[in-house]
Amino acid sequence: MRIGQIHRNANCLGVIAALTMLLFGCLPFLRAQMEIPSAQTVWQHTGRVYLDPSTGKAVYAGYVVHLDGVSDSLFNGSPSESTAYFTFSTDVLSLTPIPSNGDLALYLVSAGTFNVYYNSSPNGDWSDPATFSSGKLIATFKRDQSLFPFFTTYGFHAVSETLASSQPFTFNGQTYDFSRMVPYGITFASFFSATPQSTGRSDYPVAFTAAGTTIAVGSVVRWETK
Repeated sequence: MRIGQIHRNANCLGVIAALTMLLFGCLPFLRAQMEIPSAQTVWQHTGRVYLDPSTGKAVYAGYVVHLDGVSDSLFNGSPSESTAYFTFSTDVLSLTPIPSNGDLALYLVSAGTFNVYYNSSPNGDWSDPATFSSGKLIATFKRDQSLFPFFTTYGFHAVSETLASSQPFTFNGQTYDFSRMVPYGITFASFFSATPQSTGRSDYPVAFTAAGTTIAVGSVVRWETK
């Protein structure tokens, strides 16, 4: 075999080796960045609605207990609000009552935003809703005005929200970005207990416990007429 051919073969092997290392080295990143299929669960959560009954002003805050594509624990120790790495909070929203339908109480939830945070040093505390909006802001979703029906013992709220902005974040060595995971947004659904919890706060005297799920919204299909 000629020396020139040996060099060419060696160069080819070097390129193949480099491409192989690049591909397999990027696999964890690529796997973390896959878009979540439409209608599949994005995360599950629990939280509380902090309410001032005299004004209708409220904040919904809490933490994420499961996040699609993340197999590692989302907690720094035993699962609880104080150990959760991923938390969320709405902006200050307004609950406006409208005429009830029989024994079904109805409220309009104002349009606004919903933020998700990653906190490498969790510090969630049910006595202070602001602790669920600390750490790194990793996603902001926008919602339109929506209906909140409230039954005798529980309430249910569902609304689709578009992704307004996101920031990449690294968790246990893998990088994630909601703009790749849910580029078209989420549908947010939560159940709420009708039993008020006293908070001892002047701004939000009562809170209602809640839990729910978000699912991925698929791409928008636009119909054109001729």
